[in-house]
Amino acid sequence: MVKLKEQTQGVYFVQVKDPVEVRKHILETLRQIFEMLQRLEKLKQLRHEKLDNISKLRSLFKDTNKLMATLKLKLPQTNLKVSLPKETHHHRHMAKSVKAKSKVAKEKAPAPRKELSDAEKLEAQLNAIESKLKNLA
Repeated sequence: MVKLKEQTQGVYFVQVKDPVEVRKHILETLRQIFEMLQRLEKLKQLRHEKLDNISKLRSLFKDTNKLMATLKLKLPQTNLKVSLPKETHHHRHMAKSVKAKSKVAKEKAPAPRKELSDAEKLEAQLNAIESKLKNLA
């Protein structure tokens, strides 16, 4: 009997007002926690997929760079530049300001002339032709 009294001494009963509402609130909270855990698992899965896609993309970039290097080695070397389509007004303005700055820089620091190789001569002639075409357009 002494043991029974010791066990019952630690037990307390508390009256809960409106127990149905308390149960309902607890169940709603548990449902919200469950939904949050589901979203967390989806987020973890998306992160894992993202990392997989990034690693695949990196490997594709490496392969592409290797292929570009082999292509550059196999193609003949030229100094031709691709002419771009008509530029927008903003780009034209920026190009003019860059040209003006480069002209000022050329005037300030004239570099000693070296003998130009055939490729450099052709490139200079091509640049002159391109600038004349731009002035006409």
